[in-house]
Amino acid sequence: MYAVVLTAGTFTHAGDFETAFRTEVSGFLNGLDKTKSDACLQPLAGKQRWQMQYTGGKRPGIRISQLNAVQRASLEKALRLVLSPYGWKMAHEVARQDAKKGEDPLGKYWITCFGDARKGDFAFRLAEHHLTIVHLEVVKGETREFGPILLGANPPRLWKADEQALLSAWQDADNTKLLIKDKMAVATEAMPEGEGVLFTELNVRAQTAVKAAWQLRLNLFTAPVRARINKLHTQHGGWEKSRVSFYHEVPTKRSIDGGRWDFKCGLPGMVWDYQSSTGHIHMSLWAK
Repeated sequence: MYAVVLTAGTFTHAGDFETAFRTEVSGFLNGLDKTKSDACLQPLAGKQRWQMQYTGGKRPGIRISQLNAVQRASLEKALRLVLSPYGWKMAHEVARQDAKKGEDPLGKYWITCFGDARKGDFAFRLAEHHLTIVHLEVVKGETREFGPILLGANPPRLWKADEQALLSAWQDADNTKLLIKDKMAVATEAMPEGEGVLFTELNVRAQTAVKAAWQLRLNLFTAPVRARINKLHTQHGGWEKSRVSFYHEVPTKRSIDGGRWDFKCGLPGMVWDYQSSTGHIHMSLWAK
């Protein structure tokens, strides 16, 4: 696989990241021929912008396998502004689970730019089976929406640390009100209003475990992006308004060991979650 190693860099002003990201996405678009550019560019306000799909298959945009070496390098410069080294590694791990031996893991993944970064507001996305990332919208130079970020694993060998943090949250909370036994929670769906237990009602150990799981999710991204996600989290109400719930069955073991439980932590207009009740892993993170 053709790879680029790019250090994320330090951004000293609020708009530096958005400017750098727009510049790299614009450079990528400028390097495409008209056919690829027309396919990659999609309406910002279209329904596809917020489509959440874990299964593989055709998406709007162009496949990474269609890019030449120069175009691929340009794309990866943009991606590495958003994804941390850990996030870059995990994106490949997810892709490898669905790739044939000797196949480029990310080759069949789709790249889409909703709106034109060279002209105005835009959102940029990489998507295919169990992986939708870099879905970052820049409006008038500022991150206003984030996601949907979709992650998964089948077989469910990945995301061990995330699962263990959530299992610790359940055990440390020692609160049966956290579990809704008769319901499976669909990853990507918003948490119903009033469902679950307020984060502030959890004991300190459970709060620490939930925050550890949150940080693991954020660690997929570079520092400027983490800061923007945390800002959105605060704007939506922060931990004071967050509600936490587990679903389906008592969470005592990882999915790979037969655990069939789900988790949600929701705010009005924002959610991050984990789902294994279907026998493999789905996770999402979004704010709108």
